[in-house]
Amino acid sequence: MNNFMFYSPAKVLFGRGVLSEIGKECRPYGKKALLLYGKESLKTSGLYDQIISRLKKEGIAVVEHQGVQPNPVLPHALEGVEIARRESVDFILAAGGGSVIDEAKGIASGVYAEDDLWDYYSGKKAVEKSLPIIAVQTQPATSSEMNMVGVLTNPDRNEKFGLRSPHNVPKVAFLDPETTFSIPLKYTAYACFDIMSHLLEGYFTTTGSFSPVQDGFVEGLATGVIDSLERVLKNPEDYDARASIMWAGALAWNGLANAGLEGAAIPSHMFEHPLSALYDVAHGAGLAVVMPAWLKYRKMEIAPRIIKFGQKILRMEGLDTSKEEKACDLVIGRFEEFIASIGCPLTLKEAGIVSPDMDELVKQVTTLSKLWGIGGYGDSDIRAVYSLCL
Repeated sequence: MNNFMFYSPAKVLFGRGVLSEIGKECRPYGKKALLLYGKESLKTSGLYDQIISRLKKEGIAVVEHQGVQPNPVLPHALEGVEIARRESVDFILAAGGGSVIDEAKGIASGVYAEDDLWDYYSGKKAVEKSLPIIAVQTQPATSSEMNMVGVLTNPDRNEKFGLRSPHNVPKVAFLDPETTFSIPLKYTAYACFDIMSHLLEGYFTTTGSFSPVQDGFVEGLATGVIDSLERVLKNPEDYDARASIMWAGALAWNGLANAGLEGAAIPSHMFEHPLSALYDVAHGAGLAVVMPAWLKYRKMEIAPRIIKFGQKILRMEGLDTSKEEKACDLVIGRFEEFIASIGCPLTLKEAGIVSPDMDELVKQVTTLSKLWGIGGYGDSDIRAVYSLCL
């Protein structure tokens, strides 16, 4: 096991009615908040009124910045930076899914940025100071409520990059499973696949020969997500199933799964980010297309991990492992059946991408491979993986 640093200081309030505590929990961070959220769902759900009333009760003034997109963009974050500076806010209250919390991290860092905010995302500069962030998670998927990572798309450059800093870990995270009851089943499935991808990236790519703690953690959470999603698809207001998905979403990408895991990398995310940047594909949907294609391309290099995935997570009892390639094909085939059964796309066309710009996709993956330190992907490798997505 490699040396590692695990840092996840977020205070989590989980369960029914926890938002009743939001005023009290925000009070230590100041008297003026920038309320960041998406479109109208926060208001139609009643959460907006609840948040505003609780903050006012504690004497906390609110400045709003609405309109975060599902794939959050740099220009909107820069508008938030200007508002936060002009209004001298003390902290950011991000109410929404991972996209809202991700953008909050860009704004929190940007308030103190002397130069181009995008320099933090392109790896040119490191974040040294940020505004405090309070997170109200309403669509679990990214673990952004408990981690130090935030992703933005720069539409001028068609790039989707991430910022990473311990200064951006939310101070407090509110997770009430009842806020997720109204999420459409399609987007619930996308979110669940996103959660699974966060768990499986390191599981598939580790070069270590012995990782029972990390493997067991991933296998338990992944099967929990599968079982919970099955229940939610039958009853969208199944509290225990929604709660299990929400907690898995918080844990999957907060650093625990890959802590000390030798060789762990995120190639499927490397291939998906350009799809979101260029075609505004829902992140979970893009991952559902990319991950099986990547597995097909790398299957003989990671055959034992794929077989283990089939046995432990997909529960393929009696899988014949005497011929590795055939066993891998069976596992990947079962994985694709699962993806289709929950309503996620399996091809670029199904994801709404009819004529992908292969040259631009190759260019972006090449940039990300260098930025993220993921080797072994030349132009021909990248094209081969995307070809398997067609």
